Amino acid sequence: MSTGGSAIRGSRVGAGPMGEQDRGFKAERITISYYCSAGHEYSPQYAASVDAAEIPEMLDCPSCGLPAGQDKANPPIIAKHEPYKTHLAYVKERRTASEAKELLEEAVAAVRERRIRLAEEAKVAAKEAAKAATKKASAAAKAAAKPAAKAVVAKEEKKPAAKAKAPAKPVAKTPAKTTAKPATKSKAAPSAKTAKKK
Repeated sequence: MSTGGSAIRGSRVGAGPMGEQDRGFKAERITISYYCSAGHEYSPQYAASVDAAEIPEMLDCPSCGLPAGQDKANPPIIAKHEPYKTHLAYVKERRTASEAKELLEEAVAAVRERRIRLAEEAKVAAKEAAKAATKKASAAAKAAAKPAAKAVVAKEEKKPAAKAKAPAKPVAKTPAKTTAKPATKSKAAPSAKTAKKK
């Protein structure tokens, strides 16, 4: 009667053949132990054919993540963690004080030259703008003077004709009226009265 288990005891489905001699050749290995500052030990195995220079001196401990070294008495210690470094700190790591001074002098000289050049260009541009403004102003003044001169000439041409016409009309009318009316009234009336009285 079958129990539903495997016919061969000590094996499972998908397992290799029983016995070490059938599993193939086992390569030679070396075991190196690493120790972290928390007291953990980690012992990975490397092939014996690997060069000693290729084996890392430090690894991260799989238990705590701290660096682990091969010396149990002196495990590696984490340096003070600096989450942020300024730009100046990185520059100081790369350059000495004398190199930094030379670079600063070069940069300041370049800025000075650029400012002098820009100031000269601005002066030239200001002079050109002033010349253009004076030309525009003179052209506008000439354009405004031409219609004014034409208007003055036209007024001068019209004025003599108007002066000649205006005095001729009043002179002819006024003396005739003043001389005719008073003369008839003053001389005719008294002479008739005086004639009747006499």
